[in-house]
Amino acid sequence: MKQLPATENDVRDFIGSAKSHGVSDGFIATLLQRNGWSERRVFRAFSEYYGAVLGMAIPSRSQYGENARDAFYYLINFITLGFWTVALGQIWYVLISRWFPDAAAYGYGQVNLRDQISWQTATVIVAFPIFAFVHYLIRKQLALRPDMYESAVRKWLTYIALVFAALVVLADGVWFTNALLRGEITLRFILDSMVLLVLGGGVFAYYLATINPPEARA
Repeated sequence: MKQLPATENDVRDFIGSAKSHGVSDGFIATLLQRNGWSERRVFRAFSEYYGAVLGMAIPSRSQYGENARDAFYYLINFITLGFWTVALGQIWYVLISRWFPDAAAYGYGQVNLRDQISWQTATVIVAFPIFAFVHYLIRKQLALRPDMYESAVRKWLTYIALVFAALVVLADGVWFTNALLRGEITLRFILDSMVLLVLGGGVFAYYLATINPPEARA
């Protein structure tokens, strides 16, 4: 007979049964987390258990302010990430085009490098420090508040960023394969494709690896 998925009612019943046998809170919490229950859900179940035992609700504070702050941090983080990664990619495309020029292109060799990359360089200079600072604040908050790993705002925005990064990698793969099938592969094309793969793939790999708390990655 197929076993039905456990519910939060099952977790509360398990906690009550374990406590009646003298099992410590710490061991119960660890056991539940090792079996796939998030820290937030485990402590919510403990709150309900102790609320029933003590006959009073556990005092709680509103999460709206913290959720708004989390949304602000992550939106600024991902917006600035998009700005400086796109600008950095464009700088590399310009440099590659100058290192491996196409003599048939109009205006070949006539445009000053500074004029070509000034806007992109300015974008990196402004956006990257903001990104780094906000990213530092996020990492600091995660160290102080491990429950932030389970924030719905954090997970939604991170997964949206992962979707965009995955689309970049997918588009790069299609672009490269199409050129390969058409026999249009050149060193310049390969380098352009590598820039896109490194930037998009690096963002995807990093945020995918850090979306869960450290203990969940062990």
